[in-house]
Amino acid sequence: MAHISIRDLQKISGEAIGALPGPTPVKSGDRTVGLLIPLKSADPARLAAVLKRAEALAKGRDAAADDTALAPFGEVDPVDWSVAAVNALTGKPGKSRKLKA
Repeated sequence: MAHISIRDLQKISGEAIGALPGPTPVKSGDRTVGLLIPLKSADPARLAAVLKRAEALAKGRDAAADDTALAPFGEVDPVDWSVAAVNALTGKPGKSRKLKA
């Protein structure tokens, strides 16, 4: 599908959106008015490997030096992206669902 018309957008199902091969323009006549991007689930094994590597790398970081380096950019993402926090966010069974404050 090269594009979706604005009229067809109201008729398309969630399954059909998920089956799109990638980002698809939404057009009104000849004008592109949006971009429909299907969201795919992450591969759990790959996500676990990335989280494990990130935690290992984080252990060698100096939090104060990181804060100093990021200060010129203003407020940064304060979210806890630890393995436990990601498991809680993704709702994996048997894992704590409470995020650290």
